Amino acid sequence: MLLSKVKYPFIVPLIFLTVSCNKGYEPPPHNLFEDQRQVMQVAKETVSERVTFAASGYFESDSVKSICAGVEETSNNQFGIKFSLVSWKEGEFVHQYNSGLLDGSFDGCIVDKIKFSDIPNELIYYNSKSYFMGSSGGEVFLHVIDLNKRKVYSAHLIAASHGSATVELSDNIDIPMLRTFFVSYFRRDYPSLRVIKPGNI
Repeated sequence: MLLSKVKYPFIVPLIFLTVSCNKGYEPPPHNLFEDQRQVMQVAKETVSERVTFAASGYFESDSVKSICAGVEETSNNQFGIKFSLVSWKEGEFVHQYNSGLLDGSFDGCIVDKIKFSDIPNELIYYNSKSYFMGSSGGEVFLHVIDLNKRKVYSAHLIAASHGSATVELSDNIDIPMLRTFFVSYFRRDYPSLRVIKPGNI
């Protein structure tokens, strides 16, 4: 009888410790990442009610899924788009990263996941298409967002009405495959494309 009284005070702390240690390994809701409606709901609850794009994918590694959320800013002298990373941490979704304001709009654009063989995780691809184009020329913005590295790689096309075009690449493009991807995309429509980097205009 005395033995059981001595043991009892150590059982409750042990149970509490076990539950506390295992809390960080609680899995996300079953099949949430495969349900686009739930993915959008999580993005809006975690980032902003103004989220217009949301996708789940292997954005941080090739084995753990997370969520990318996109918001368009059109007020307070801010015009552009932002991408955020939402990760599952210790039993809840957490807003981990924001790309900052990027040139572009979600109207008439292409935005989706993309995978390159040289990069283990999935990336986000944004293409403004012809939204900023007019009869006298215009601009096209491409962005590739690596949410794992917290990097945004960009290409900015300036096209003239007479058919000439220049593309400016962001100076942080340190992966040859990405540079080739940007240049090849625009060169299909502009064979004489001029490629520059910031500071070399």
